[in-house]
Amino acid sequence: MKALNLYILTRIRESGEFSRLENILSGRNWHKEFSAHEVSSLCTLTDRLVPFLEDRDRPAEDLCHGWASYFDGFYFSYTIEHISKEFDLLKLSPDAGCVLNIELKSEAIEEDRVQRQLEQNRYYLSHISRTILSYTYVMETDTLYCLNDHGFLKKCQMSELACALKRPALQMYVEDNINQYFRAQDYLISPVGSPEKYLTGRYFLTNQQSEFRRQILELLSGRGQGGENHSHSAAGTQKDPDSLLHAAEVPVISLTGYAGTGKTLLLFDLAREFSRRRKVLFLHGGELKEGHRLIDRRLHKVRILSGTDPRVMAGLSGRTMDLSVYRVILVDEANRFSADVLRGLLEKAAFFRIPCIFSYDPHSLLGPIPPMQEAETIIGESETLRLELSGNIRINRPVFSFLRTLFHRKDRPGYVDYSCIDVLYAADRREEKVLTAYYLSRGYELIRTSRESFAAGEIISREFDKVLMVMDRRFYYDDDLRLCARGEKEAAITPLYEGLSRARENLCLVIVGNRELYSQILSIRMQ
Repeated sequence: MKALNLYILTRIRESGEFSRLENILSGRNWHKEFSAHEVSSLCTLTDRLVPFLEDRDRPAEDLCHGWASYFDGFYFSYTIEHISKEFDLLKLSPDAGCVLNIELKSEAIEEDRVQRQLEQNRYYLSHISRTILSYTYVMETDTLYCLNDHGFLKKCQMSELACALKRPALQMYVEDNINQYFRAQDYLISPVGSPEKYLTGRYFLTNQQSEFRRQILELLSGRGQGGENHSHSAAGTQKDPDSLLHAAEVPVISLTGYAGTGKTLLLFDLAREFSRRRKVLFLHGGELKEGHRLIDRRLHKVRILSGTDPRVMAGLSGRTMDLSVYRVILVDEANRFSADVLRGLLEKAAFFRIPCIFSYDPHSLLGPIPPMQEAETIIGESETLRLELSGNIRINRPVFSFLRTLFHRKDRPGYVDYSCIDVLYAADRREEKVLTAYYLSRGYELIRTSRESFAAGEIISREFDKVLMVMDRRFYYDDDLRLCARGEKEAAITPLYEGLSRARENLCLVIVGNRELYSQILSIRMQ
């Protein structure tokens, strides 16, 4: 995507022609249509700025001083890839040390909503810039707002924004490749992998995560699912968990979605919110990592227990564990708990009137998996609300698309740029070791397709920028073009899927001694 000149763009006012011109000027990879109110709000702002940028001491026919260049360098409707965070207008100085952000509103909105959006934007921009100039223009009321460095929102004059456009730092700008400044992994953290960022609230939820968060908090506070749409920030609006037990029906909520859709982050965010006032039990279906233990120590009202601890499981399925001290129970990787444990937990929670939130993936790319189906059935018997996260935020779009086709070759998308994926061939184990050593030296994480690794939960709740995995002669495609493994399917396929879905940016597959499989997978990569 390229920066453009707002004055040139807004000489066209009809939305269809405007959209075509914008797509040409910005060099988008896809066609984007803009609504009439988006066009009119941008055009109105530009028209309002022109008198403050013109040099009125010059004759009207003297246009050589080039005041229109102050409109250079803007990215219009820029979205951070695969996390759905959009900015209306951005302009970055050449080193991104100074950023100008302008949000556009066609209709009047509450000032607190204006402030929340600008505050959220400043969080995203603070990762790349020292100086952030934040404005919102409301077309209906012809009002301009400014948010200063101390978080104070005020109404200001159009002349102030014009002065910002004239800043020496912004006379040069980032012309293209803006994506290099906005990496999704800088914002969408793994609480277990980055516990310090999680504990200090240095993360954000996607719009969908924030909406589900709002629904859950309102349901558990007895307000139902209506009401105000709160900020998308992790801080959000605090609810009082004291009201959790007043509802006639004890809530049981299912938070579902494919791997990488942000279930664990949302669950941990809820744990942090609930723990402000009451005790929270957080059950994790795998072994606890150091990140879990650190959070357990630092969040004093959150107790994190492992689903692999026999004493914990015996206590949950039997009568030895007293849950009455907890006001909320959160279960991550719920499909990894046995049927007896899930039933025992639900019975205890119902008896003590403790709301439960279960997070799991019921529909793996591999197709139905019996333990997941069993867990879904048991939870579904008590379920009062089901929320399904969509859109993969951990894996970039090309990797996610590649995985869908890898596991079922009939599921082929249109053209996708797979340049972030390497598919290699090794004739034997010696060549495999040479290739894996080379990629390990380049920062890749080698994940084994061993059932023991998956069963022990070594890769659950973890993610890596670069993932390397090896596929051998066990793997093949059946007549339905589904990826299979000789022997018990889950013994190799499930760890492969779990490992590959840990990749956030780059993926490398090494195919050993299986030329037919290599050709089939390479054809996916080359499509």
